[in-house]
Amino acid sequence: MFSRFAVYFDEVVRSGSIRKASERLHISPSAIDRHMLLMEEKLGVRLFERMPQGLRLTAAGEVLITYVRRWRRELGHAMAQIDDLTGLRRGEVTMAIAEGAIDFVATALTRFREDYPGIDLNVVVAGAQAVGDSVTEGQVELALTFNPPEGHGFRVERTMVYQLGAVVAQGHPLAQRSEVGFAECAEHGLVLPDESLSYRGVIDNLWSRTVGGRTRAAINANSIGLLKALVQGGRGVGLLTKLDVTAELAEGKLIFVPLAESNIPLSVLSLISASGRTLSVPASLLLNHLAQVMRESGVGGVG
Repeated sequence: MFSRFAVYFDEVVRSGSIRKASERLHISPSAIDRHMLLMEEKLGVRLFERMPQGLRLTAAGEVLITYVRRWRRELGHAMAQIDDLTGLRRGEVTMAIAEGAIDFVATALTRFREDYPGIDLNVVVAGAQAVGDSVTEGQVELALTFNPPEGHGFRVERTMVYQLGAVVAQGHPLAQRSEVGFAECAEHGLVLPDESLSYRGVIDNLWSRTVGGRTRAAINANSIGLLKALVQGGRGVGLLTKLDVTAELAEGKLIFVPLAESNIPLSVLSLISASGRTLSVPASLLLNHLAQVMRESGVGGVG
């Protein structure tokens, strides 16, 4: 009974309401509510404050969710290790990635599934800040994100270093250049990531040093995929890394032109886990695989 309650309770907390949890778990709201009420009766305390806008954890609920998530995590680790002892290599891993790492991850996970078909993978794509938070909050075991802040409970397992450059469509006036100045890129109209993506801070700093004033873009977007589509459609010059456009470069759809400016801040893709937390066997296998792919990429890295 506790295992069922733990699943329901965790999802209700994440969703903020029994109705939303019901939709995600495909369980009737009455069944979930019954489990919540039974546990409250058993403990003699309320786990939620029922507000007009949804449910809010009480102090007792805050304590319980911490232990419930730890128990679920440790149970998963134990089951994975038992499977590993029997040589079954089964299990499940949840990881989060920043959007700019999608192409890299798609290639790396294809190889991983070939080696470990019994391990199920859950991949969540989010902004860099949300990716880091998902690791420290225990929602995922591994993450790939750009320029993670130091001292936030992360353990950096491996890094790859990239530098921003101009990305243009085939036939663009800058496509045949060996390098191009940032100010000249701006003359053709910039298609830039907005403030929700980690690159924007690097770009704003570069604009301030070379052009001056506030960064001006023809188009701002919070999606790397949309930025690439806009550049490919001739809407302007993108500022991205080679990692972002791996597939498009290979297919000849986009051209990467290095920037002429010196001292451009580097963009670092980091494979991270939570400090002080033991990874499950499937997560350890995935970590080793991703680290190996990063080493084989030939791009500067440590770890």
